Amino acid sequence: AEFFGAEDCILVRGAGTGAIRYGLTSMIKAGQKMLVHDAAIYSTTVTTVEMLGLDIVKADFNDLNEIERVMNENPDIVCALVQYTRQKLDDRYDMGEVLQKIKSCKDIPILCDDNYAVLKVDKISCELGADLSCFSTFKLQGPEGIGAVVGKHEYIAKIRKMHYSGGCQTQGWEALEVLRGLVYAPVMLAIAAETGEEVLKRINEGELAG
Repeated sequence: AEFFGAEDCILVRGAGTGAIRYGLTSMIKAGQKMLVHDAAIYSTTVTTVEMLGLDIVKADFNDLNEIERVMNENPDIVCALVQYTRQKLDDRYDMGEVLQKIKSCKDIPILCDDNYAVLKVDKISCELGADLSCFSTFKLQGPEGIGAVVGKHEYIAKIRKMHYSGGCQTQGWEALEVLRGLVYAPVMLAIAAETGEEVLKRINEGELAG
C-alpha cells in the first residue's frame, strides 16, 4: 500500500482474476448495474460478471461525452470497471480522464484491471482516482496465483473479512516473494524497455536490410 501511495492492500489467491473477483464482490451486489468500456470484456472477467449476475452497461471510454450520456441515462449504475491496457486497437482513452469523468457524473466506486500495466506506467489506477487497482503479482516476478488489490480501505476491509480463514490468506514465503518481485520487476522492465527502444532506433536507421 505504501509503495503505491494507497490506503490499504491485500494479497489474494486467484491471480489477477481473483483480485478482480474479490474487488467487485466488495463493491456491487448480484443483479446491479456496472459500467464497462464498449469492447470485449476479458474472458476471465466475463466469468466473474456471470457468476455475480451483473447487469452490464457499455460506453465508449474513448468518448468522454458518451460516458456522461450513458451515466445520465442509467442513474442506477452503482459501479464501474475500467481496464488499463487497451481492449481494442483504436483505444486511446486516458485513464485519469476516464476516472475523473465517471466520478464527476456520479461518485460510484471504480475498480480497475491494472494487469500488464503495473510498473510500466507512471501511475497505476488507484493513484489516478480509482477506488481499487487489481493485478496479478505473477506478472511482476511474484509467485504464481497471487493477486493484489490496492486502494480504498473500506473495500479492502470487506475482502479481508472474506479471508478470515488461514487457508485463504497469502502469507509467509508467498507474501515475501511478492515484495521481492516489486523490487526486481521495475529494474527488469526498465532494461527491457530501454533495449526495445534501442532495437527500434537501430532498425529505423537502416542497420538491417529490408
